[in-house]
Amino acid sequence: MKIALLCLASVMMGVFAEPEPEAEAAFDPTNYPKSSYPADYVKKYTGENDYCHPRKAPTCSKNGTLTFCVKDPEYPGKEVKYAIDYDPLVLKKYAEITDQSADNLVDGLTSLSEKHFDYSEYHGKTFDKGNWVGGEGYICPSDVVYARPLRAVNVDGEWRVIVQDIAWPGYTQTHRVEKCLFPGVACRTLAPCFGSKCLQKYVYQRMLSFDPCDPQKGIFIDIYKLPSACSCHIPRKL
Repeated sequence: MKIALLCLASVMMGVFAEPEPEAEAAFDPTNYPKSSYPADYVKKYTGENDYCHPRKAPTCSKNGTLTFCVKDPEYPGKEVKYAIDYDPLVLKKYAEITDQSADNLVDGLTSLSEKHFDYSEYHGKTFDKGNWVGGEGYICPSDVVYARPLRAVNVDGEWRVIVQDIAWPGYTQTHRVEKCLFPGVACRTLAPCFGSKCLQKYVYQRMLSFDPCDPQKGIFIDIYKLPSACSCHIPRKL
């Protein structure tokens, strides 16, 4: 009888015993491995290197006249690839729609029509002949591109590298970018009495990013202000 009670007590102690910390960690879904980078990778962008001044405009920005670059001869593809390879959560951060055009982003307009808009006769002058003539297009002439930025300045004024297929084959980040050709001028075909103006609009976009000045951050999501539309505004008459 005593033997039976001892066995039962042993079983009960096993049931109610707290699990070992090691066992809990093994089954913790948030216990992901930390990023581990090769020594030469970490050292590459440390020290006295102008490339690591986040507020200094990169070469591709044309002396700071651009806020994002779609071409970048200094794109650190190898370093971005390292960061991707050592990030176990990178795919959970990624989302993309590669097929973007007027066909699915502009109601009542085809991508073929948008591609052939011609504003060559318009020069932003209200009383110019080009204000009244011209073919199909927006009332506020604009340049529309479906861009995949390689580098951009974030909302804090710091330049970041954007993750694109140069470093990550097959994975892209595409955004519709529309910039006014003549911001602040009168809207095309409208009479001067309206006092109209073409206004540049922006939108905040999130993109997977990389900071070459601090590679230990790995791949992270940052926020950027990109031009999104050029709209005609008619002010209220006082």
